[in-house]
Amino acid sequence: MKWSSDTGRVRVDVDSLRLEPGTHRSPQDGVCVLELASLIAREEFSDRPRCVCTVIGAFLRGWNDRAGHAERQALRPYAKRVVGSRARRSVTRRRRDICLTWAGANLSGNWPSRAIRRLAMRFRILLFCGVRPALRLNEGAGDLAARIVFSRYGTEVGLRLIDTLLEVGADGEHSSRGEDRDALARSVVEDAIRNPLPLPRVADSGANGRNGNGNGNGNGTRPGSGAARMPIET
Repeated sequence: MKWSSDTGRVRVDVDSLRLEPGTHRSPQDGVCVLELASLIAREEFSDRPRCVCTVIGAFLRGWNDRAGHAERQALRPYAKRVVGSRARRSVTRRRRDICLTWAGANLSGNWPSRAIRRLAMRFRILLFCGVRPALRLNEGAGDLAARIVFSRYGTEVGLRLIDTLLEVGADGEHSSRGEDRDALARSVVEDAIRNPLPLPRVADSGANGRNGNGNGNGNGTRPGSGAARMPIET
């Protein structure tokens, strides 16, 4: 069913929009998945809608900008699903730690050791993502996880991780202690290790659009990103 969203300045047919990399001044110039979410939520047109979890938003922005055109359109259903995903701080921290674990952090052990490892991840985020994400760890965790999952695992795992992040804090989920939160983060990674998806051959990476944003415009860097988008080596 077709429907429209009215931002107050322009009326657009949401179903007619196609996802594009980067940020845009208006829907006529294109939309990324988060800008589409802002239209659906009837917020001010932005790639950082207030109703979306900062961790999930950062992951989706990074994925949107790196994917090829066809892969990017697979994110369209998530524009609606992430509306209202912003949650209490405990849920945001759990989502952040899941992303940090995917990015290589070992968040086992006691509280001081986890705090030290999170600090170390800030330096890694600074190196690969820039100053702003390093200062805002929730955002940096999502951005770094998007880079690593995209380069190592591919679209299917990436979408599965978004599903997992959305399930955290869903209605009916029981609250848990800190140790359980770390166990959840580790279990997501361990499941991927036990059931890995085959990685694409290097020779095929250009054919499937994973050469940046898939539209010939380099890596789809957003204004203020502070760092070039590049694969992660660990």
